[in-house]
Amino acid sequence: NRIQWASPTEFLLTCIGYSVGLGNVWRFPYLCYKNGGGAFLIPYVIMIICIGMPLLFMEYSFGQYFGVGSLSIFKKVCPMFQG
Repeated sequence: NRIQWASPTEFLLTCIGYSVGLGNVWRFPYLCYKNGGGAFLIPYVIMIICIGMPLLFMEYSFGQYFGVGSLSIFKKVCPMFQG
């Protein structure tokens, strides 16, 4: 038997906590100020949507398909990447 999430909200909050660390929350306003404010936000959001989200969903789907965590996934996907 595998452990399942109690609710979809619990899964969503766990995924957000997994992908957004506290360091990113503190550093983001500084990066916006340093790199041009609002002009930085537009390409940043576009890149998050075009690159970040697909990679995050790919990692989740690999984990679901192979049934292992993110550190053990490389052993299953390609043993050459095992390290």
